[in-house]
Amino acid sequence: MSEEKVEAEVVETTEVNQIDYYYDMKERDHEEIVQWIASAEEELADLRLRKALLEADFSELLKEYRRLITTNAPISTIAKTNLLDYFSYELLKPLKEVGLEQAEVYNTWESRHFLIAYQLDENRDLELNFKMDVVDVRFDASFMPLILVKPVEMTVEVDEKQVLELIHLWHTEKIFSRTQLSLINYDLNQLLSWFKELGFSVAPSLLDNTQALTVDLESELPLETKILDNIFITTMESEEYDFEKLGTDHYQVKLNQEQNVYIRSENGRTHLFVDSNNRRRSILDFFTHYPFLVPLIVRN
Repeated sequence: MSEEKVEAEVVETTEVNQIDYYYDMKERDHEEIVQWIASAEEELADLRLRKALLEADFSELLKEYRRLITTNAPISTIAKTNLLDYFSYELLKPLKEVGLEQAEVYNTWESRHFLIAYQLDENRDLELNFKMDVVDVRFDASFMPLILVKPVEMTVEVDEKQVLELIHLWHTEKIFSRTQLSLINYDLNQLLSWFKELGFSVAPSLLDNTQALTVDLESELPLETKILDNIFITTMESEEYDFEKLGTDHYQVKLNQEQNVYIRSENGRTHLFVDSNNRRRSILDFFTHYPFLVPLIVRN
């Protein structure tokens, strides 16, 4: 093969390689730009979502909660944080009267009487946890999961075990004062009333002070003689109260305003039936007015 022909083939191959490199480079640039566009569009969509959340009222936030939070949709951490923040504020709005504001800790609000931390449970419903101030600063209280908000079902549930735990912490542990429980009781009932206004169905609970108390309570604690003796002594010392034995391990405590508590022992447990005689009050209100009955349900 002549030297001229070899040189021509080398030149042709070089030109082909240059052309291939040129198209390869264009393809790489094209893919990169497509990725940039997709990223920019995603960021723009996120900004639009965050702007919409800023402008949303409760009904719109509720709709976005169901669409994004309940379904665990792929949205940015900032958008998710904002949505939960705005949604929880709308739920807690009545607490503005007692200084509702954001705490320094993420996902936490504070008011004059307690902290409120919100979080998603395993079903992606919103759990409201409350932490009250303590009487003695040497002690500390934990967050209590008192209220569960279910935005899809539009229901609100109160954890009644936690309500009884409040009574325990006040009466037995002396962590809270009676005045604190009264203030907490008022604030929480403001929230329950607000939830109803927002369209939630709020299940009856021991916390609700808008209904009369006609409730059965069961305690794992045994009905001890010394507790009955203390109740008997208290009632006998008051002109407004009375104590009667109705049968074996079955008693009636007559209170003022024709309220009654029926006590019985069964299988080593204490059973109570509280009847407030159509007087609207929560279980917190009831036991803080009649503390001598508290050892029937909680004690050391």
